[in-house]
Amino acid sequence: MTLSNHLPLNYKLLYLAIAVILTLTLISCGSEETPESQDISNESHAVAQTDTNTKSLSFEIGQELESKRDRFALLVLSNGNLIAAGGKEVGMQAQSGNFNRTVEIFDPIKNQWTFTGEMKEERMSPVLFELPDGNVMVIGGLSGARDPLISTEILDSNTGTFSMGPEMIRPHNEMGAVTLNDGRFMVIGGSSYDEDIGFQVALSKETEIFDPGSGTWTEAAPMSDKRANHSALVLNDGKVLVLGGGKTDGPYLKSIEIYDPNTDTWKFGADMTKGRVAHTATVLSDGKVLVVGGKGKLTLAEIYDPETDTWALAGETNTSRGDHAALLLADGSVLVTGGIGYLTDAELFDPNTLKWTVVGSLNTGRIRPAVTRLSDGRVLIIAGVGKDGMLASVEVYQD
Repeated sequence: MTLSNHLPLNYKLLYLAIAVILTLTLISCGSEETPESQDISNESHAVAQTDTNTKSLSFEIGQELESKRDRFALLVLSNGNLIAAGGKEVGMQAQSGNFNRTVEIFDPIKNQWTFTGEMKEERMSPVLFELPDGNVMVIGGLSGARDPLISTEILDSNTGTFSMGPEMIRPHNEMGAVTLNDGRFMVIGGSSYDEDIGFQVALSKETEIFDPGSGTWTEAAPMSDKRANHSALVLNDGKVLVLGGGKTDGPYLKSIEIYDPNTDTWKFGADMTKGRVAHTATVLSDGKVLVVGGKGKLTLAEIYDPETDTWALAGETNTSRGDHAALLLADGSVLVTGGIGYLTDAELFDPNTLKWTVVGSLNTGRIRPAVTRLSDGRVLIIAGVGKDGMLASVEVYQD
């Protein structure tokens, strides 16, 4: 028999009320948030924010070029326009199809491509250099006869007509090319033509520099390694970094070399982890260099630090990449698109986390697209080769 059986009704009700209050108090105390539970809650919130903030890119169909192009030259001019020159117009193989002598200009305000004058020679894989007066020099490449070119041509920006420019010291195709900080233009290695032995040389180490002030080409110090299909870029300190290269069917070089324009000297840097051809090299916001992909189904990316001459692994792309395009975006991430296999997936590299994320899909899978960013933030992925052949199509992402 319990105590409650001997209490009057009013006391029974009071006893019940007290029991209920004590129960609610215990429940409330037991559910009070501890520091540990607060941390877990904050962690969950952070994860939710990360998921929400993952960038998703949308690629819209842009204004297509007037001509289909693969292995063409592209340059952003100082007035904000783009110029596209030469390339291969039809045919799926690297050494087949019609070479293109046409040139066109893109006006980002009118959103329109327009043909300008035609070059004197057909050129595949030429390079472009804007002269101080606004005219444009087209340099080297492979001729319609499949020979490396020694010639240059100059587009008069006022008349839209071409005239022959000063010849280089030797022919260059599949070369590296950079504009130095002092305004001179440098051509580096590539396939060439040896007049002494009478045929094309697959790889060369010779370099030369064009001075727009004097209008002449001058031989610069040669590299130590012969290279073609390599990448070349200017570092934050004004030195030139050259990476990889090799024959089309290998072997591919792991070595890198650094050129100092002040002393006209080259020196080797630390080797890459992998030998690379058909890769990309991008200067990051902090001055380091991201190297991605290459032939041989490579997914491993790596970052070079010029200050310490060291390499660090930078994750792996979700898909192996070669003959793709890479571009630094405004937020410091790197956008990678296209590649062997007519890839449509676009991937984004976050230099803070060293992670790769598939963030969207191109409308057309393409090999060897050109990519550039306009002053208004539009990113253009241009032409290349699709499953059905040469492309004139352009895709646009608003950065």
